[in-house]
Amino acid sequence: MIDSYIPTPANPGRILIVDDLIGNLKIHERELRSHPFNLTLAQSGAEALEVCSRLVFEGILMDVSLPGMDGIEACRQIRESPLNAATPLIFISAVRIGEDWVKEGIDSGGIDYLAKPYVFSELLVKLRMMVRLSRQREAALAGERNRALLEVAGGTAHELAQPLAAAQILLDRLLKSDVPPTPAELRDLRDCLGATAKVLHQVQNLHTYITKPYASGRILDLALSSRPPYQSPDAD
Repeated sequence: MIDSYIPTPANPGRILIVDDLIGNLKIHERELRSHPFNLTLAQSGAEALEVCSRLVFEGILMDVSLPGMDGIEACRQIRESPLNAATPLIFISAVRIGEDWVKEGIDSGGIDYLAKPYVFSELLVKLRMMVRLSRQREAALAGERNRALLEVAGGTAHELAQPLAAAQILLDRLLKSDVPPTPAELRDLRDCLGATAKVLHQVQNLHTYITKPYASGRILDLALSSRPPYQSPDAD
């Protein structure tokens, strides 16, 4: 299962490399040409922010020393962008281990660092690690989304079951009777169908969902879920 997270020629890792020196970018591009990565290159923090605002990456390699906005500030701002707020980011710098940039970089949202000069094999490991982390996170989020959909589906079925069952019983009784339905029976049938329509309307207008314990699992609480916006410290 872990191998499915590793970049392959069929599913290459999407990497952004930020370095103000065009020569360094060309070296990275040449070294990684035969490896399964799709590279986007940027020469400044501002350029990195621009591409991060429209493209999703699976890893970012960020030089610390950039003109104008440095790499650490660029990382802070990337963490505020919706597309790459959680994208793994590794800093690179010629400053040796122990300098302040290491702590500042991790505090700003980086996950690791490379101190120049470094060997290519070390860079390759770091890039693969970032892609793997991104894909593992995406797989976990997909699992959460599926769980949420199942909860909503189960809750909706529960909410619809009672009025539909009541309507079915009433219809069966009316169809078997030789006597025309009374106004009271028709009102009861109308009320059952109205309750069903209310549930469907709530589902159509569902902005968020709140679940509650039921039996051994959880079900949708439509009374709370369909009140946009809903905020509660107990919300799921």
